[in-house]
Amino acid sequence: MIVRFDPKLEELRHLHVGPLGPHVESFAALLSRQGYCRDNGWQKIRLAADLSRWLQQKGIGLRQLDEQRVSIFFQAHYKRVSRHSGDQATMTLLLLHLRQSHAIPVPPPAAARNDIEVIERDYGNFLLQERSFMPASVGQYVPAARRFLFHRFPSGRVRLKKLRAKDITDFVLHDSANRGRRSLQLTAAVLRSFLNFLFQHGRIASNLAAAVPAVAGWRLSELPRYLEAAQVEKILRCCDRRRKIGKRDYAILLLLARLGLRAGEVAYLTLDDINWQAGELLIRGKGARVDRLPLLEDVGQALVDYLQKARPVCSSRRVFIQKHAPHEGLAGPSTVDNVVRVGLARAQVFSRHQGAHVLRHSLATRMLGNGASLGQIGQVLRHKLPQTTEIYAKVDLNALRGLVLPWPGGVQ
Repeated sequence: MIVRFDPKLEELRHLHVGPLGPHVESFAALLSRQGYCRDNGWQKIRLAADLSRWLQQKGIGLRQLDEQRVSIFFQAHYKRVSRHSGDQATMTLLLLHLRQSHAIPVPPPAAARNDIEVIERDYGNFLLQERSFMPASVGQYVPAARRFLFHRFPSGRVRLKKLRAKDITDFVLHDSANRGRRSLQLTAAVLRSFLNFLFQHGRIASNLAAAVPAVAGWRLSELPRYLEAAQVEKILRCCDRRRKIGKRDYAILLLLARLGLRAGEVAYLTLDDINWQAGELLIRGKGARVDRLPLLEDVGQALVDYLQKARPVCSSRRVFIQKHAPHEGLAGPSTVDNVVRVGLARAQVFSRHQGAHVLRHSLATRMLGNGASLGQIGQVLRHKLPQTTEIYAKVDLNALRGLVLPWPGGVQ
């Protein structure tokens, strides 16, 4: 597999020197499967060979290789050659490959360095296991809890029994200085969740969740953010489906625009979630909810076009693969949001709201305009509570006109 990267004959002789020699070929095969081009792949193989020779010179056995010794190798290596931006990623991939091949031992889980890391680890596990949060949501909640702990216990030594209601309000006032309303609302929700967690697990004597001040922001106080139907179609038309990346982005945008999926639901969609015979998609949504949605004809055609003609050959079971090597699933919801942002810019459609959710709202608004009831919209969007769908009543102008009172002194 090394020959795929077109090495020179004299370079081949140096590849199998040292304890990593027997594993260079399998590492090259991994790089090939992940879609690295000739130059980048060969650069990574040479770095692995340099590490192998260094291990031999230092008398370090393969089973002793770990992140610490890689760090020491880099200190010596960069005195002779220039640093490349992807070198650290190469070593991370190499160590993972060697561990999966059982060539080097898997390190024990990293011990928490301080009390705050212990608490945030336990809180994250609580959200995942007991509250069925999606990993992306945990990624929003845990940092907010960490900010609170560091604000109250800046030394890192946590004494939860000393928490008082005033600590909660002081943090919210401090945190509000640099945050918008929606961000502050999320912080308040996290604090209530976190304080409930501490109380339920006996880490504080009384539940302080009630001490979290309410953040102004009345339900239904805003109009839903959406695009006109013509704007959505323009975004879809502007995808260049002659190119592989255009086929991928078109399929992503169709899933958002036609089925109202969330960004995370698209990012984590797998090949096993597509039931071609039944014409269904299995959607793993918020709160560990699983739904089956019909595979609409144009969505199905776009998926087939991408899977057959544009999706890189790789071992990942994710439907959508990132553009550049390593060919793995999309990094997460933010990547899908970025596809929408690029689509808006390409179509020259101006919108204050640029994430994937704007297409979800646009679908609901279009359904309402075509006569769908709020209950039907809630079913399509898979809302858990009917109240979540009520915001779309604000864009039903025909229904709202009947509620308008005559203007005093106006024309009879």
